[in-house]
This record gives sequence, C-alpha cells and structure tokens, in this order.
Amino acid sequence: MNGSGDDRDGRTETDAEGREGYGVNRDWERNREESRVEERPTAKSGDDRSSSSPTPGADPPRERGSDPSEPPDPETVRNWTALTVALALVSLASAAAIFVAYDAPTAAAGAVVLGAGFGAIALVGRTASPAVFGHLDDAWAEHRLYVWFSTGLFAVGALLGALLYFAGVNLIDFFLEMVMEEFGEDELPGGTDGELGEEAGLELTASFFIANNTPPFLAAIFGALTLGVLTLFIMVFNGVLVGNIAVFAGSETGFGVILALLVPHGIFELPALFIAAGVGFRFVHRVGQRIAGTRDALFTRGYLLRTAALVVFAWLILVLAAFVEAYVTFLVADALFPGQMG
Repeated sequence: MNGSGDDRDGRTETDAEGREGYGVNRDWERNREESRVEERPTAKSGDDRSSSSPTPGADPPRERGSDPSEPPDPETVRNWTALTVALALVSLASAAAIFVAYDAPTAAAGAVVLGAGFGAIALVGRTASPAVFGHLDDAWAEHRLYVWFSTGLFAVGALLGALLYFAGVNLIDFFLEMVMEEFGEDELPGGTDGELGEEAGLELTASFFIANNTPPFLAAIFGALTLGVLTLFIMVFNGVLVGNIAVFAGSETGFGVILALLVPHGIFELPALFIAAGVGFRFVHRVGQRIAGTRDALFTRGYLLRTAALVVFAWLILVLAAFVEAYVTFLVADALFPGQMG
C-alpha cells in the first residue's frame, strides 16, 4: 500500500531534483528582476539623476517631465482633481457673493472665469491629459521641502514681529508710510487715522490686490538670482510685518476679528507666496549642485516644464486670493462679528 523502499527513494530523489531545479529557476528569475529594477531608472528618465540613495532636496524619485507619455498613478490624479475642483468651487462661490453683495459685474465675471479655469484643469487632468497632474505632482515632490522652509522663515518672522510689538515697537505707522509712498497721500485722505478702503479714497478691488501681490510673488522666485538673499528677506520681512500688525490690531479689536480678516484670503495667498519662494530656493540649490559638480545640467526640459506648471498654478491661487480679499473677507468677518466691521 505504501510502496517499496526503492520507490520511495526514487520519488525522494526526483522531488529533491525538482526542488533544486525550482530553486535555481527562482534565483535566475530574481536576478533578472533585480537587474531590471537597476536598469529602469536610467531608461525611464531623461533628466540628470544619480543612482545613489535619495537625499533631502534631490530630484523626486520619479519624473515624468521628460516622458509625458507615462500617466500618473490614480491616487495622484484623484488628489489633484479634488484640489482643483475645490478651488473652482471657491471661485464660483466668490463670484456668487460678489454678484449678490456688490454692484461689480466685471469682478463677478472674472471670478467665474477663474473658476472655469480651475474646472478646466480638473477636467483635462482627469480625462484628456493626466500628464498635467503628473507635472504638477513631480514639481511639488521636488519643491515641497523648500516650500516648507519658506513657511518656516515666514513663521519665524511673524514671531519676531510679535516680540517686537511686546518690546514696544509698533510697525503700523511704518506700514502706513509704505502704503502712502506707493499710492500718494492724495489717494489716502484718511491715512493719518489709519483708515484704508473706500472711505480713504482707495478702491480695493481684485485687480488692485493682483497688481500688488504679483510683484512680491515674482520677486520671491527671481530672488534666486541674488543667491536667495532677496527671497529670504521677503519671507522674513512679510512675516515680521504681519506678526507685528496682527498683534497690535488684535489687542485693539480682538484676535477673533483679526483672524476673520486674515484667514479667508490668507489660506490662499500665503501658500502661493510660499510656493514662489520655494521655487527660488530650489533653483539656488540646483546652482550649488551644479557648481559642486553633482549635477550635470542646471536647466533641463523636465525641470523647466514642471516648475512652470507649478508657478502658473500658484499664481492662479494668488488671483483667487485677490478676489476673496477684495470681496469675501469683509463679508465673512461681518457675518462672524456683526457691528464690529463698521
């Protein structure tokens, strides 16, 4: 029933040979897969990439900038679709608020156009050309450490500004002098009292904020030409100014009111500025790598393409912040703190 010992020995030897042969086949397959993994990065990317392990500030581990035919993964598409759709909805909601609360049809139409733009990005990236989200995702992967660094500089500046106020240094007069120098005292008849807005003769429209926020945005990027000194100054100086004035105004009117006046547009304006500064700092790092000989080329097609996509996207967020600041922020603050916005 169990067979002879010879039969069992024969089966044992045959089984052992099969297992040994299977082990050899598995080793061969494993070695072949490892060689494929080692060869894949050089065959995939056209940018200058190192075979060493990733280090902070290095290029992202995957890059579609030179290979737009490779689509991003589904999770990337979902995340960027959700973000762009959310921005489109905020733009359209701002347009509705402008249409209802203000007699500004041009501004409402502008917000609608901006919302349609974000919606178009979501639609194209979701269906027709997922590479759009691929470029944005690669750009964010490359620049995010520098964006967080810029955020930290601003936070340090804000803390210094608050400490200056507690030390007896109030920068509100300095801020008003800056505004009067830019627009002239004739346009700010209420400037000596610290009044701004329509009552002071200054029309705070979306165009006004776009025109005033775009130069610092561009300066943060091109501050790289000063080896990042100008970019660093912009981040710290703006942080000091915001921190000092926020503490002063909060002590006068209440910090809840100040938050209501800063948060609605600040959640869009500040990230846009941080991204711009991150682009500037990243370029300075690339220059350093090129000088040190660890980077073959300062500019590559992939780098320029993905960075341009990120800069344009950030500027559109800055435009959205301008619409919110001009028309929505006051409505939100007045709704939260009625009677204190007069």
